[in-house]
Amino acid sequence: MNWKGWVLILIAAMFLLSGAFSPDGTGKFSIFAGSGKEHGLRDKPVWHTEQIAVEVPAFLNASTFGGSITVNSHDLNEILVRIHVKRRGSYLEAGQDAPVQISVTEVPNGLEISAEPERSGLFGAGSSVSVSYDILVPFATEVRAKTSGGSVSAFDIAHNVSLITSGGPVTVERVDGDVLARTAGGPINARNITGDLTARTSGGGIRISNAVGKISARTSGGPIRLDRVTGAIDAHTSGGPIDVHVLYLEDHLTLNTSGGSIKAIVPRDLGMDIRASGSSVRNRLDDLTGDISSRSIHGSVHGGGIPVELRTTGGSVQIEYGD
Repeated sequence: MNWKGWVLILIAAMFLLSGAFSPDGTGKFSIFAGSGKEHGLRDKPVWHTEQIAVEVPAFLNASTFGGSITVNSHDLNEILVRIHVKRRGSYLEAGQDAPVQISVTEVPNGLEISAEPERSGLFGAGSSVSVSYDILVPFATEVRAKTSGGSVSAFDIAHNVSLITSGGPVTVERVDGDVLARTAGGPINARNITGDLTARTSGGGIRISNAVGKISARTSGGPIRLDRVTGAIDAHTSGGPIDVHVLYLEDHLTLNTSGGSIKAIVPRDLGMDIRASGSSVRNRLDDLTGDISSRSIHGSVHGGGIPVELRTTGGSVQIEYGD
């Protein structure tokens, strides 16, 4: 080993002995900022932390600008918010001046937090600044999260969840409650949802899997895929195909696209009234009766019942039974 290697070993040993690094129990180390707050080496620097004790069911209302919001649950009856500030492409460390205004309000069993850029002063309008949150909440917490310029996501929540962004993707997984997912500029991904789900995007696709409840999915600019879903279902897109696999259908199934094909897998042994139209229509239901042509279906199975409507003006339609 040359002298450079020995120098690196000596420097590492000095850091360990000084306590600047400490193991966090997961095989990686944490570095302590000057204020005593901590972040993982592979994480974003934490500019500020808010922490309050709550009773469940709890409540969180978080809003910000330019950055992302991520909400996870943990086993503690407290809400922990780690705030990350980015200025001119770099994250600020704890204690550094930032051209932002953070408002924190404790409400019954919960927390409201919002961030805004400073409108005047040394840093001007704050156009080069963004604020992101990483948040931990109790499992039973109603979550409302909104950002004007980044991604928003929530995981492992046993309550209603509302996620809204003007400029990024929305991700929601493992939620036992009603979900609103809305974005003006990105895709929506949702899975393992038990509750009514509303998904709206103006600029991306929608993918939902393993969901039980009323589903309403609408996009102006992408495909829609619903995989292994149960409930009453509405899906509309102006710019892509629709692919749906329904395990059990309640009330109705409505699929409509102006710019792609439709494929619907529906449950067997369920009474349905089926209407379908497109440039071509392929029927793979072996017991369908009624008016059937190469471009439309007007018929029923098992004596009729639940209305099923499949319409496209720019592609084909295929309907078949699941296994």
